[in-house]
Amino acid sequence: MKNTKKIVYVILPNKIIGIDSILPLCMEMHGRCGYRFNFIFLEFETYEFIMKNNTVLADAINYIGKVDFISSSRFKSRYISKLFFIFYFLKVIFNVSIKNNYVMHIRHFHSKPFVWIRWLFKKSNVIFTEKRSFGLRVEKDFSDVRNHSPELVYSARLTDSEISKYNIDMYSHQPLLYAGRLIGYDDEWNYFKHPKASKLKKIVLKDIRKNKYWIDFMNEYIVNYFNKEKHSKYLEGNNIITFIATRIKRTSDPYIINEFVGALKALSKYMHTFPLYIKLHIFSNIEFINELIDISLGVNNRNVYTITTLHPMVLATKSLVSVFANEGTVMGEFSALGVPVVNLQIYEDVLPPSYFDSARKLDISELTRRNKARKDGSDCTFTSAKDFDGFMERLVNSSFSLSSTRVISSSSKDLGLCDFLNQ
Repeated sequence: MKNTKKIVYVILPNKIIGIDSILPLCMEMHGRCGYRFNFIFLEFETYEFIMKNNTVLADAINYIGKVDFISSSRFKSRYISKLFFIFYFLKVIFNVSIKNNYVMHIRHFHSKPFVWIRWLFKKSNVIFTEKRSFGLRVEKDFSDVRNHSPELVYSARLTDSEISKYNIDMYSHQPLLYAGRLIGYDDEWNYFKHPKASKLKKIVLKDIRKNKYWIDFMNEYIVNYFNKEKHSKYLEGNNIITFIATRIKRTSDPYIINEFVGALKALSKYMHTFPLYIKLHIFSNIEFINELIDISLGVNNRNVYTITTLHPMVLATKSLVSVFANEGTVMGEFSALGVPVVNLQIYEDVLPPSYFDSARKLDISELTRRNKARKDGSDCTFTSAKDFDGFMERLVNSSFSLSSTRVISSSSKDLGLCDFLNQ
């Protein structure tokens, strides 16, 4: 049942993955229940990237609500910024506690500055959500629980057998939990096992990114997004090659830098046939990346690739193949639509030694963990350009139509969100 007068204040996390998880949930609440949203950014860098450089997420936010930027750096005067912050949240407190609207957070009420004012919010109208709804399951060693904060333990997903294996006492030293309702994306979310959670309203929303209203939004605007971000070789209906890059800086480790270059050189053979879309990490060093791309693809080829800001799900609908030179939580986005996920670990000795002057040293155990995550999340791994060429030849010659667009299918199942919120 829709209640168009309800407003949900969403305190957004400072990482894209958290925002990318919470938006499909908000879209479902909007479509099913008619709620509108005030999205609250607390960090300027994230606000600027989303609203200026991430067209899909910005459009989704504006489609179901509005944006408020609240930060100690909002104004030149730090004093005025703090006053603005105080008066803004006094308004939110009034609207939540008196006018019976909702506030949604991802552990914000468990840390400063909100830990000091959380009790002013009507607890039954506070929604605490799990941070991540998708991505690789990160395996953590909890053998010595003392090495991990209670917040980290509770944010993880552990089965009863794993809790027993690591001898974790879920009742001692539990973290703060301030909410009246819990929304998780997996039954094993440890906050569901919190001692105080037994008295709270709880709901599990599996595969929220596959539900109706998020997918309907994507399908409606996919063609427009590609037309806006026009690639010199892009023709509507044709397939593309998508390369997803990790965070690249001059201080990145040599493996990341070398494999980024190696992957691009391997892809250079195909960029004159298939439009090459390169998606960078939000906090990459663009100047350094442009240098690496010029070395890998050639200065004269700057017009045959596109640095894209499109959402991975949008890119997946047109992708012949998705290529990674790193581990990535978005591998599942492409895999879910049947796009081959390729992990390239190709080393090309083309960079001058000066490119590694600031590179950090990487512990071999971290490299092993990273390589395992990459292998687990991909369909195939190649360490030589020759083997990758053989794969591409087979892919192009396969029965898959090179002019087809993958359709994102959705589930129309009612998840019971409105009943959960109106209880």
